[in-house]
Amino acid sequence: MYKSLVGFVSTTLLSRLITKKIWMNGPLWEGFIVCAKVIAPASFGALLQLPKEQLKDLVERQPGLKSGLRDYVVKKAGNKARTAGYLDIFGEDESQDPGPSGELNGQQQ
Repeated sequence: MYKSLVGFVSTTLLSRLITKKIWMNGPLWEGFIVCAKVIAPASFGALLQLPKEQLKDLVERQPGLKSGLRDYVVKKAGNKARTAGYLDIFGEDESQDPGPSGELNGQQQ
């Protein structure tokens, strides 16, 4: 693998394929998923551009990406509703897990 291409593939190529609805073509979708796994975690930003149904399909086909994507979403947690929506896809509830500071993410102080 060419390490120098990871940035280009993750930010440009995967995003462009998502806008072209890559999931509509089975063999290409399979290749997309393999590529996303190979360059993970660099691919996580692009993968979050997928519609939720396709993102769920992707993590069902590649369960190894689930924990990394979940951690990525939690660390980027800007919008609580959006974060909760992603964590719902990953089958986990953010209010159950301690955050980086040790407090529960779903609770206010």
